[in-house]
Order: sequence, then structure tokens, then C-alpha cells
Amino acid sequence: MRPISLLCAWCVWVITACSQTPQVPAAPNAQASLERSETLVTEDSSMRIEETRVGGQIRRIRVIPKDGQAPYDIDPVTRQRIWKVAEF
Repeated sequence: MRPISLLCAWCVWVITACSQTPQVPAAPNAQASLERSETLVTEDSSMRIEETRVGGQIRRIRVIPKDGQAPYDIDPVTRQRIWKVAEF
């Protein structure tokens, strides 16, 4: 093969390789990883309240009485009690 034709073939290959954009994988659910999660605990002599917030919004409110009663959750939207008696 002549050097000129080899050089032309190499140039065509380089131009083709450089013209294709590399595939960058998208980060899965990038917004969720940026949200801050925090758990606030309020406790007194009769109960303990654990409040979980994600991105500044309340996701879970857990009430744990200290007098032997069953713990329960409070729905952040409706403010109703949710009993989980048989929780494993």
C-alpha cells in the first residue's frame, strides 16, 4: 500500500472517530440524591417523637409512648394515627 493512501485512510478513520459524540450515562434520579434528609427527635418524660424530613417536607412522624403503649405513625397530610400493631 502506498503511504499516501495509508495516510488518507488514517485521516478518514480519525475524522469519523472524532465526529461521534461519546455516550455519557445519565445519573439516575440526580434530583433525589441532592435532597437533604434529616430526622428530628423530640422527647419528654411520656413519649418520643421521630420526624423524618426529605427536602424540607415531612415524610414520616413516629410516636413512641414510654408508658408501654404501642407506637404509632401520624400521616403528615391528614394528621390521622396509623397503628402498626403487627410490625415485624
